[in-house]
Amino acid sequence: TTTEAPPTTEAPPTTEAPTTTAAPPTTADITYVVDESTFFPDPLPGSDQAHGSGCVVPGGSTTLTDGIWFGYVTAFTPGTLTFDLACFWTGAIAEAKAIEDGEEAFDFYIRNQNPLTRQVPLAGSARVWYVPAVGTDSFPIETPVASWPHPDSFLACPSDWCSVWLYVNDGKATALVEQYLP
Repeated sequence: TTTEAPPTTEAPPTTEAPTTTAAPPTTADITYVVDESTFFPDPLPGSDQAHGSGCVVPGGSTTLTDGIWFGYVTAFTPGTLTFDLACFWTGAIAEAKAIEDGEEAFDFYIRNQNPLTRQVPLAGSARVWYVPAVGTDSFPIETPVASWPHPDSFLACPSDWCSVWLYVNDGKATALVEQYLP
């Protein structure tokens, strides 16, 4: 006697993509962090060679997306910054951008042509560095977020001249580093 295997039935092919869900980001997922050895970010991809993430928010959004952004803190209330985004170039590209604008560049060039300001939430765990006004060293000093703006800062913050690097992760500023400008 022979035994036949039972007939097999295959499931019909499907054209639907499987569904997946991503876990929400946590503080362990922070992508943009301060390099405490230099405090000055390199240009990132898509930045038009400006340092950090550049000065154009993807899609023209009025919300500051995740990245490293240069600009000015024009107002500050506990938990929220008003931020005026600008471009910061160095080297030959700074010279070229200045020439485009009919301006002079020295070691750097800043372009701030858009009057739009953005409200950026400040993470409760944010780290903050200020540039001291006293002494010859302009290396940033960390201070608790509750102590910023710091009274010993070289910069008048907040103001139209309060130049900073904002590190934005998951829609919130997780770090702020004041930028010394001669």
